Amino acid sequence: MGKGVKPGDSLIITAYRLPEIQNIDSSSLSFLVEVDDGALLVYADKYPFRMMPVEGGSFIMGCTHPRGEKNTYSDELPTHKVTLNGYFIGQYEVTQGLWKAVMGENPSKWIGNDSLPVEQVSWNEVQIFIARLSQITGYRFRLPTEAEWEFAARGGTRSHGTVYPGVRSQVWETCWSALNSGGHSHPVGRLKPNELGLYDMGGNVLEWCVDWMEAYTDKPQTSPQGPKIGENRILRGGCFNSPTWACSVYERSWYLPDYGYSFFGFRLALDSAEREDQ
Repeated sequence: MGKGVKPGDSLIITAYRLPEIQNIDSSSLSFLVEVDDGALLVYADKYPFRMMPVEGGSFIMGCTHPRGEKNTYSDELPTHKVTLNGYFIGQYEVTQGLWKAVMGENPSKWIGNDSLPVEQVSWNEVQIFIARLSQITGYRFRLPTEAEWEFAARGGTRSHGTVYPGVRSQVWETCWSALNSGGHSHPVGRLKPNELGLYDMGGNVLEWCVDWMEAYTDKPQTSPQGPKIGENRILRGGCFNSPTWACSVYERSWYLPDYGYSFFGFRLALDSAEREDQ
């Protein structure tokens, strides 16, 4: 049940003509409601995780809210139009539980809960994880492109045009930053999601993207993949020790691909729900 209900919507369900519940105290009555949000549920060695659909569309990429609402850096400009095909992206940052199910070890600094995001992983190490996960599941996983990451963070075709994922100014409602984190990462999914039902797109841990870093141009682009060679790989989203303005949907970071720190993590992307072995 719940088909067609979008993330963030609410639905009142009225039960009637059910003789077996007519004499039950309504204050003790509860229902299990499953919402069809189009997510793809994947298992890795019995460890489940969800990939959320992102409908294709166009958006303006880069700093669309100049100084006054947040600090602006030249690498966020010029703004430019980007058009993307549909894809899937992880509902949550990859957790330590999922990493351990695939890799058999945990490289993270902040431990004690399998729902914490995995961190202290380099871009190169993430590629090994993705190759193993793809082999286990039959799906061809990858990192999101920088454009896919930003489109999803903005809420895709459901975007409300906010500076931060899902909110305009109440950053603490959706992002773990220096304002509210206590100086460490937090289990995924504890704050509010954005318009697509995605959690922690701002703050918690920075997220690796597939792209090499390059300067923006003002030319429209379709499904950009970034340059073929470079020195640094893109990281997005800010982290638990970032100032709040660094958790915006267009803030850019980058680093060498063979280094991982206690605030570097990632989330997965997928072109299609079709498995390679089907």
